[in-house]
Amino acid sequence: MGSGVLGAPAAAAAPHPTAPCGGGVTAGDTETAAGLNGRLTMKMRGYLDGYRVSCARTVVAAVRARGLPREAAVIAITTAIVETGVRNINREVDHDSLGVFQQRATWGSAAQRLDVTWATGAFLDKMLRKYPDGSWRTAVVGDVCQRVQVSKYPERYQPQAADGQTIVSALWPLPGVTRAQVIARARTWKPATAQRVPYSQTGEYGGYRADGSGYVSMTLGLAKPGPITTALATGTHTRPIKMTELLQGDLVIDPVGGNTARQALIFDRWADAKRTSYWAYQQRRGYGTDHRVVRHGLAPGTGFAAYRPLAFR
Repeated sequence: MGSGVLGAPAAAAAPHPTAPCGGGVTAGDTETAAGLNGRLTMKMRGYLDGYRVSCARTVVAAVRARGLPREAAVIAITTAIVETGVRNINREVDHDSLGVFQQRATWGSAAQRLDVTWATGAFLDKMLRKYPDGSWRTAVVGDVCQRVQVSKYPERYQPQAADGQTIVSALWPLPGVTRAQVIARARTWKPATAQRVPYSQTGEYGGYRADGSGYVSMTLGLAKPGPITTALATGTHTRPIKMTELLQGDLVIDPVGGNTARQALIFDRWADAKRTSYWAYQQRRGYGTDHRVVRHGLAPGTGFAAYRPLAFR
């Protein structure tokens, strides 16, 4: 478990025997694979096929059946990418590991580990034990994968998280959010008024943390209480763009430093024709919900960068 060797693309490793996933491959699985291959950016790019999609679909269905949010599916699929390339391997090639997650014999019987629904449930059970009270939701995807899998190569998970998100988004589409809805939600916290929501990293408002990342999460409709700032800046939730490409509802994030230094803002509009400053919504430390003109990210070396939320329709 956790070797990452079995997850190598088919062109780079000898094929291993596999068992069917769920009800087997459908025409829709093959079509989904064809549409996703060009959108993937890491080792699965060009290697996704109907069989692998059928395995991913079974994993995602198991997460949904547990009533967990999409983020849990992203963690599970990211793990499967690294461990097996999202294949239900039915031969003990790496010690006594089997299945899509390469679970050792201590996890369960061979039949259980080759049942993708059961294996996913076991993976989720351990994740929930390691991260009580929903704390996994604010952790970095790769860190959660590693804590469950205990791999010799912990660095291999996080680079695959963006592709994990892409696969999950195709198999579990969100209704999505519009840019106008993001701004409308930002205004519900009464920015720059006496009724604004006070800033707090421990308190909540409407189920979301009353800090910068919690505020952004609320506007995007992400799972409560909201991922932390460093997670917002990963491929699970956003993709990087240029500051010149900012549109209303995009984000400007500084994910560097401790929790007292990181910031996340919601871009509203440019404040002048030369684009030397812009209006932004922010849950600001020491003040609360604000709407003001800032220059974050426009000067080099500040740590701020522009991001586009994946939640947009």
